[in-house]
Amino acid sequence: MRIIWYGHACFWVETNGVRLLIDPYPEVDDDRIGEVDYILITHEHSDHYGKVELLSRLRNATVIGPKPVYLMAISDGVTRVKEIEEGQTLELDNGVKVTAIYMEHPSSQYPLGYLIEGDKTVFHTGDTYSAPALQRLRGNIDVLMVPISGRSTANEREATQIIEDIRPKIVIPMHYGVYGGGSVEKLQDELRKRRVWAVVKPLQFYEELSL
Repeated sequence: MRIIWYGHACFWVETNGVRLLIDPYPEVDDDRIGEVDYILITHEHSDHYGKVELLSRLRNATVIGPKPVYLMAISDGVTRVKEIEEGQTLELDNGVKVTAIYMEHPSSQYPLGYLIEGDKTVFHTGDTYSAPALQRLRGNIDVLMVPISGRSTANEREATQIIEDIRPKIVIPMHYGVYGGGSVEKLQDELRKRRVWAVVKPLQFYEELSL
């Protein structure tokens, strides 16, 4: 598996030869994004939907998102688009599966997180606060992508609770550094105070992690 962080909540994930792009925000440098088969959008807010129209056309990629995203994409002229609902699993190519999980983001009409199963298991929470329901994923996640900014989503303390509930092997902080603050160091301090043991792997913009 290969993971590249493009800033904010935008990641490129390659697993079993399938290339996924998640939440391309408006300012992301699309020239640095390689080939994409599917674009996953967690919810309809512009800092996550951003460059869907452009990238879906340039990369000939299929857009996947909840109903508000589906309707926006259709309105924007996107022809390769699929709606996904809470609890639904889509089988992509080469055995890769994507499952939609409803998240706690009250300002969105239909916020989702995505469980991506390929050669590893990745969970991108989208925008969310801590929620007890996340405990059902405990012990099943290799890589957790979790927000830490506290801007209409989890801050470092709440992210610590999410990490404690899920207990992933690796944590990649996101949703900071582009719009508003958020501190990886504060997240690590919170984890130490709570005695939550997790491997935190902060990425630089455009940095690749291979697993």
